[in-house]
Amino acid sequence: MDTILNGVLIIGGSMALSVAGLLLVRRYADLSWLKQHHEVASYYFLIVGTLYSVLVAFAIYVVWSGFKEAGDDLQHEATEVADLSRLSVLMPDPMRRNISNALIEYLHSVVDDEFPAMAEGRDSQRTWQAVQNLWGAYSVGSLDSPPYQACFAESLKHLTQLSDFRRTRLFTSRGSVPKSMWYLLVSGGMLLVAFTYLFGHDSVLSQACMTATLAGILAFSLFIIVSLDIPYSGVARVTPQIFVVEVQHVAARAPK
Repeated sequence: MDTILNGVLIIGGSMALSVAGLLLVRRYADLSWLKQHHEVASYYFLIVGTLYSVLVAFAIYVVWSGFKEAGDDLQHEATEVADLSRLSVLMPDPMRRNISNALIEYLHSVVDDEFPAMAEGRDSQRTWQAVQNLWGAYSVGSLDSPPYQACFAESLKHLTQLSDFRRTRLFTSRGSVPKSMWYLLVSGGMLLVAFTYLFGHDSVLSQACMTATLAGILAFSLFIIVSLDIPYSGVARVTPQIFVVEVQHVAARAPK
């Protein structure tokens, strides 16, 4: 749904339907009868418009904040991978090699498999397995050297944080706006456009232009909310480019 073409169709379709509804009302409603409702219609239009504008502004603020947090969490997740890679340099072989291989597989699975899966509202079994393999790389016997033990303990902290950031990313990919809020946003926008039909302007063309403009702005606002609500897909999305770059860094630190 969240593509440029769908956005154009939604906004253009909303404008066309709003004008069609206006022409239908003006075909059967008498102009003098409509003008009698100007005062009452203006009062309710102002109330509904004010309430709806606050609702839309709040929704955009919430999804925009979530979108920014999704980008920050992805950077934190990549940072945890980088920290694990740097700490692995201090670990003995073959553990160092196993950790590097597990980190590279984790990065590839997220970029190649999990991001496309999140765009469809699901997670990736390949990445789940990569996480298990990464934990398995640290499932070794006790390390005798105190420096190794300190490095191992610190690595486990970063590995836990990495798992937590991934879990947050999966939750965020499913969106945050509930269905009840969508019902309110869509129905409120339709009601607001319908109120414009109660105004009887002498020029149908002028009123049609104003009605279409209002419908277009409302539809565009809703499309922005849709685009930002699911941050890993669609027109506005957080890309895994930082993971692509990190693959090169991890591979450079891997034992030859």
